[in-house]
Amino acid sequence: MHISGSRKYPTEVFLIDESIDPEEFIIATYALYGNPKDYLTLTGALALEQTTGTWVPVAEETPEVRRKHGGKAVSAFEVGIPKKEEGQPRIFVIKIAFPIVNLGYQIPEVLSAVFGNISMGGNLKLLDLQFPKSFTEHFTGPNFGIEGVRKILGVWDRPLVMTMTKPCTGIPPSVVAKLFYESTRGGVDIVKDDELLADPSYCDFKSRLKAVLEVQKKAEEETGEKKLYAINVTDEVNLMIDKARWAVENGVNCIMVNVFATGFSGLRALAEDKKINVPLVAHPCMSGAYYGSPYTGINWSLLFGKFLRLSGADMVVYPSAYGKIPLSREDYLRVAQTLQVPFHNLKPAFPGPAAGTYPGVAPTFINELGIDFMMSAGGAIHGHPMGPAAGGKAMRQAIEVAMQGRNLRDAAKEYKELKAAIELWGIYGEDVVKFELKA
Repeated sequence: MHISGSRKYPTEVFLIDESIDPEEFIIATYALYGNPKDYLTLTGALALEQTTGTWVPVAEETPEVRRKHGGKAVSAFEVGIPKKEEGQPRIFVIKIAFPIVNLGYQIPEVLSAVFGNISMGGNLKLLDLQFPKSFTEHFTGPNFGIEGVRKILGVWDRPLVMTMTKPCTGIPPSVVAKLFYESTRGGVDIVKDDELLADPSYCDFKSRLKAVLEVQKKAEEETGEKKLYAINVTDEVNLMIDKARWAVENGVNCIMVNVFATGFSGLRALAEDKKINVPLVAHPCMSGAYYGSPYTGINWSLLFGKFLRLSGADMVVYPSAYGKIPLSREDYLRVAQTLQVPFHNLKPAFPGPAAGTYPGVAPTFINELGIDFMMSAGGAIHGHPMGPAAGGKAMRQAIEVAMQGRNLRDAAKEYKELKAAIELWGIYGEDVVKFELKA
């Protein structure tokens, strides 16, 4: 990328944070790995590549155009000291400010600007975006959020329990309904379709909803508890909206979407559609394509926290640090924090740590997250040796015991369902559970 002008580091490009009005820019923070000859020049080149510039000077890229529309290199620091070996990469943290006037109030163009072409340029990872209130106020965000979901369920004093139907595929509507009924009468609050079960011929969307609604009322009457069914509407975006509207018209009280497969705009369209006035669950499948490498991609908390709150997720399912998906403890915690803490006008959303959640991890979750999260478990509910109802009971028992500060193994002597779960899977920190997806 060529930086032209009367000086090598023109002041319409190279600024500091205090040089700009933060309400007029989205500020991106990156980690850069490599051995550039001049990392200041590279930072400026990245800023212009994603705004006004190209690889050679062009006549209409005037200093005035750069001042109003060009990216601003507001900071660049080397944070890693290279080893003496030849070619050892250096580590830099850089910040670039992008004028909102270029972007409008939409996520696709923000992504195109802050990480478009440069995402293909080497070892550059997008760590965070700082959104001004002038940007977020154009987004609805979660319609229900933590408080709204709790109000629907009438549950205020404990974590929620979510399950997803298992097996993932190959089951007819009658089995989905059976699993819903059994798990909810055991104490599960929210049942969502598996992300792999959308609208196959053997378990089509409409037949599945009809089957579940027939047992949902029965489960609620038997338990005295409200239950949510998050039906999977994942599809081409135009069809997805139609499906969600139809489902709401026909009695569904929650919607789920594979947001990283359909796009953030698909989730936002659901959230901002007045006819789809039910809580939304965002599923993380495909997200590994965004964050998979420590050197490239997009950071976890930005993906699952800021982007999904902006897009309107009320509940976010994502991997915990204690299951089958490799994720650090700090990353899983930071996602939860980003979903829960104040974020301008946007309501907080429920974190739903998943992918290998079982009763024995309840004390760890509660100690780290408090009560505003969802214990999200599939296998530990439906794979319980005494059946899905016992799986739901074991999860609720684990939560109750953990919140009392009691030892889980000692308390399990009082609860046969919890006892069976601990004998099979153990307690996190005391026993080893084998998960097959970690390399």
